[in-house]
Amino acid sequence: MMDSVAGSRSTRFMMEGVGARVIRGPDWKWGKQDGGEGHVGTVRNFESPEEVVVVWDNGTAANYRCSGPYDLRVLDSAPTGVKHDGTMCDTCRQQPIFGIRLKCAECNNYDLCSNCYHSDKHNLRHRFYRISTPGSERVLLDARRKSKKIAVRGIFPGARVVRGVDWQWEDQDGGNGRRGKVNDIQDWSAASPRSAAYVVWDNGAKNLYRVGFEGMADLKVVNDAKGGTVYRDHLPLLGEQGAGKTGPHGLQIGDQVNVDLDLEIVQSLQHGHGGWIDGMYECLGTTGTVMGIDEDHDIVVSYPSGHRWTFNPAVLTKVINKPPGPSASHSVTESTTPQFVVGDLVQICNDVERIKILQRGHGEWADAMLPTLGKVGRVQQIYHDNDLKVEVCGTSWTYNPLAVTKVASSDTNIQGAASGERLSALLKKLFETHVSGDVNEELVKMAANGDAQKVEECLKRPDADVNGVFASHTALQAASQNGHIEVLKILLRHNADVELEDKDGDRAVHHAAFGDEPAVVQLLAQAGADLNARNRRRQTALHIAVNKDHVGVVRSLLELGCHPSLQDSEGDTPLHDAISKKRDDMLTLLLDHNADIMLTNNNGFNALHNAALRGNPSAMKILLMKLPRPWIVDEKKDDGYTALHLAALNNHVEVAELLVLVGKADPDLQNVNLQTALHLAVERQHTQIVRLLVREGANLNIPDKDGDTPLHEALRHHTLSQLRQLQDVQDVGKLLMGLGSQGADKKSSASIACFLAANGADLTIKNKKGQTPLDLCPDPNLCRALARCHRERMVQNSVGDELWSVILLKN
Repeated sequence: MMDSVAGSRSTRFMMEGVGARVIRGPDWKWGKQDGGEGHVGTVRNFESPEEVVVVWDNGTAANYRCSGPYDLRVLDSAPTGVKHDGTMCDTCRQQPIFGIRLKCAECNNYDLCSNCYHSDKHNLRHRFYRISTPGSERVLLDARRKSKKIAVRGIFPGARVVRGVDWQWEDQDGGNGRRGKVNDIQDWSAASPRSAAYVVWDNGAKNLYRVGFEGMADLKVVNDAKGGTVYRDHLPLLGEQGAGKTGPHGLQIGDQVNVDLDLEIVQSLQHGHGGWIDGMYECLGTTGTVMGIDEDHDIVVSYPSGHRWTFNPAVLTKVINKPPGPSASHSVTESTTPQFVVGDLVQICNDVERIKILQRGHGEWADAMLPTLGKVGRVQQIYHDNDLKVEVCGTSWTYNPLAVTKVASSDTNIQGAASGERLSALLKKLFETHVSGDVNEELVKMAANGDAQKVEECLKRPDADVNGVFASHTALQAASQNGHIEVLKILLRHNADVELEDKDGDRAVHHAAFGDEPAVVQLLAQAGADLNARNRRRQTALHIAVNKDHVGVVRSLLELGCHPSLQDSEGDTPLHDAISKKRDDMLTLLLDHNADIMLTNNNGFNALHNAALRGNPSAMKILLMKLPRPWIVDEKKDDGYTALHLAALNNHVEVAELLVLVGKADPDLQNVNLQTALHLAVERQHTQIVRLLVREGANLNIPDKDGDTPLHEALRHHTLSQLRQLQDVQDVGKLLMGLGSQGADKKSSASIACFLAANGADLTIKNKKGQTPLDLCPDPNLCRALARCHRERMVQNSVGDELWSVILLKN
């Protein structure tokens, strides 16, 4: 079984590598077959997982090693069609990134394409992760500032060329041996960037020729040209990643895993792999179980709390279960998690920063817990994940067992009911021994605990400061988060500053939002607090309330007149957050208070785009019903994508239906590549969206930047293996009936093509290469089926479209 899996992976690697542009690698020993260091060639095919055939731009073709010894480096894998969906180069704005993706290891969510990386875009002192293919392991590279660059040469603009080994274009060049000049490197197809060269021949003819597309080499260089410079040692070795890949870090379902990396690194690695939210803190220091591995090789891990989180496999460490030995099990248990029983006396950790970290995923931290620091309490309950419920300072809290220390007692029967008085006396004595004498500490702790009388007494002391800070918080902030109205009134009477910030930039109103305290928000507003104040992440209290699901605070803030549409450091408004959180009640509240639907975040998404991207039909319905102006539904991002484009691209059928049927979205709008939503749906083989768009009158014959219509696109994606499977299909009607069915995956491209033809797609339109859709279809059976579909459509037009549509589209 393992051999077959490894074989399939090798096969996939070999298929994905065909067409890559390469230069010589670290184990090169073949002299100047390539033309010299930095000269470029094309991967033609793989003889085996260990051996590859390369055609160099100078015309030499030979076999090279790609396993163990590595003769080659990958200069550019974009011609192979490798792309990183959902990414965008932050310099040239290419979206998605084709080929090798470079992600900054020191900046938040900053990506470069290969061209921009080697052109010295962004900070040269910053290190980057190299991501060769989606889901592959990230490789941390050295900073470019001190790395070696070399020039690359071959078929680039300015080079003089003649026909090459794969030439099949008759005498366009003027005859064998005639020369031409490369004007530009272009895309042979939208799915294969930088895979062709535009040549002007000496006879005046001009055309585009394959240099990498499907491993083809239509040209041979006579006088090469420089193609820029690259950081040689930052390029991946051909075969290294594919040959060594045995699965996502060797993990499989049932494995026990830990997250052992620093929090900041984990959060960085999670971008594009499920993301990070506060609830995931439970994974730090807790062992989870692998429950699944998704199609992107991300790992789904289950924790004792019952939560399941998706992780980048790079953040996980497999737990190796050692065989039991003398006292081994005992020593591990004792060193990691102390053992407790109900009734044990425990002392709470006195380090506020440490306990905040320990509490993540273990009951969490609240400022109301401040009075318990350093105090002694009694274990009331032990949960299934070993967290402890502890009675301390007259309250009960859940603690990470690592956040408490067992207190030795000479009376082993202290937990008995008859020992209640002795327990109370012991606790009182222990509490008294932990009074620090710091007036700021006492004031903040009393405020957090809601002890109005002691707060009043404390403020009468000559050394008391109503704005004094303990554990980075003032008394007003602690009382605000815990909803202690009487304490707040006392503090405000003593002129507490409502605008002081903690170390995160949060003010009292932010703390009220964290604590879900709408009454506190109202009291602070009466005291003149700025409801639009922002913390260091540029979040207002409204942002926090939405993200914490505190609808009461959202309502109070909006009724008190806070701004509904301020943007945080990511450019998100509370409206973006409500959509992401799938909180329709908050979304409605925000819109009722005139939240701006049009504001875009740092990624260029307005609220409609965000709902379409996330596939949130209920949010989309609310937005469409409350649109201030109907044309907003067709508003484009910088890349020309509308909300309908995003829904089509991501196969969000319900959202697309709402946009078209309720929002009356224009299905024929084009993005920067001149693609309509139908182009995208066909390219991704999203049959239900294709059916919807065609049914609602989308133009089937709009060309994209390459002149391709959706029918061109459907046939280009149709592989020879799929065509062979269709040779037995005699009944075109049955083929069409299969559109969108679960069993039609292997023939979906053919089904879509026939469906488009049967609904009026033009079979004679030529793209910029002079190709009709039928020119892209090598199978005569399918060509005949397409022609028959088109003829029958023309016949049915005279009979009535409605009956034919019922026949074709019935599920």
